[in-house]
Amino acid sequence: MIWLIIESPSAAFKKIIIAEHKNFVLFFSLFLGIGASFALLWSSKSGNSFDNLFPLLLFGTVIGIVISVPLFYCLAFAFHAVISLFKRDTEFKVTYGIIGWSLVPIMLSVVFVLPFELSTLGLLLFSTNPSAYEVKPLVTIVLLGLDGLMAVWSLLLASTGISLAYRFRFIVSMIIVMLVVGATSFLSYLIYSSFNI
Repeated sequence: MIWLIIESPSAAFKKIIIAEHKNFVLFFSLFLGIGASFALLWSSKSGNSFDNLFPLLLFGTVIGIVISVPLFYCLAFAFHAVISLFKRDTEFKVTYGIIGWSLVPIMLSVVFVLPFELSTLGLLLFSTNPSAYEVKPLVTIVLLGLDGLMAVWSLLLASTGISLAYRFRFIVSMIIVMLVVGATSFLSYLIYSSFNI
């Protein structure tokens, strides 16, 4: 199914929509939590508060695991609530499956890109004095660009799945996805920033 998501998203989501059991969805949520945790550490430049990389790695991984399932359910419920404003015959299980399987690019980013970022940039990735861009500009641009592409791919997959499941035009699905993800990201950043880490 992962390969089908990569090769033919429409065919994959048609199978996911009609599947009785939405297996592996919580497995993907683990990668969402870890990815979100390190993204928050990067955006708030938390490396300035750590002396070396290991404590930051431990902190980011533990926080990511702890927030993974609650964050995923909040995201799935937010999507379902917004979709329900437009369609009456919505099923949470379908939305849950679509959002879960659209996290495949996030999983790939956490498994392949994040370790490479950490091994080549280290604590610089999360710091400002000096920043990773000042020390290794090309490597930083390429790796962060890959992260950005994976995020966009995930958004496009979610839009495709919602469009197929609820018969929205793709542009409407994309607007729903951008609104929900934007609001969730902003709230997550505010909550994280309130801890002053």
